[in-house]
Amino acid sequence: MKAVLILNPVAGTAPGQRDALRRAVGYLVEHGWLVSWRETTPERNATDIAREAVAEGVDVLIAAGGDGTINEVIQPIVGTDVRLGILPVGTANVFAMEAGIATSLPMLAQNLQHAAEVLVEGATAAIDVGRANGRAFIMVAGIGFDAEVVRLVDFHTKQRLKGFAYIWQALRHLARYQGHVATITLDGDVMRTRIVMATVSNTRLYAGVPLAPKARLMDGLLDVTLFQGRHWAALLWAALQTPFRWRAGLPPIMRRQVQRVVIETTPPLPVQVDAEVHGTTPVTIEVAPCALQVILPRDTIQKWTKEETEA
Repeated sequence: MKAVLILNPVAGTAPGQRDALRRAVGYLVEHGWLVSWRETTPERNATDIAREAVAEGVDVLIAAGGDGTINEVIQPIVGTDVRLGILPVGTANVFAMEAGIATSLPMLAQNLQHAAEVLVEGATAAIDVGRANGRAFIMVAGIGFDAEVVRLVDFHTKQRLKGFAYIWQALRHLARYQGHVATITLDGDVMRTRIVMATVSNTRLYAGVPLAPKARLMDGLLDVTLFQGRHWAALLWAALQTPFRWRAGLPPIMRRQVQRVVIETTPPLPVQVDAEVHGTTPVTIEVAPCALQVILPRDTIQKWTKEETEA
């Protein structure tokens, strides 16, 4: 098995991270893998390295980082036979948690050993990806308040506060954030409403919260959630509704499963894709069914396949 490990050296930076990664790579080598270790730099990001590796005829690209690193790595392999592997060492490992690759976020060495075992003993599944103005994503694209928060989180604050950097910026700007009028086209159906935030999910979890409980990675659909309203109260009500499913008397949250959504706003709003800002509205987001080959735990594939059968 010919693999290239792409490490974002500033992702996570937990004590003992490199030693744990080396042990994980050693485990792969012991099981017959040929692994080339490459690191990103300010001049050469994970997408650049991934493209080079694809041109070299690699079998597997291993993303060693968080959700942002995974997003960069997948760009040149969507729609190809090159497989994605994951060694979760990032600040946020939401996809790895949802996929059963990471099992306990604080325990780096245990996570990486488990993730290496998944690469050797797991199976390959073809999962859906979304595309936001052409940019591929596995988890979620967001427009409005959450994208503005992502835009405001600078690198140094993220390194210092980790995931709390987003919470800090959200609290700072929540009270004064105003919703915007949007024209939204959902599989051809046009509506006009004021939104505080819109998310287009391929996975259930959003920042660790099951924002899109019906989302499936193999159903050929994306799950749109519109937080309709003028200000922060819409998000507060949403926070109450998500865990308790309490809807009576609260501002509307609209959910819809689609293959394609177009969102236009005045003024243009930032768009975040897997927690990285990529452009502004107008944005066209569509699903690419079964377009990414990912090495996953066998029990995860069985669980997801069963869910699809029962849906």
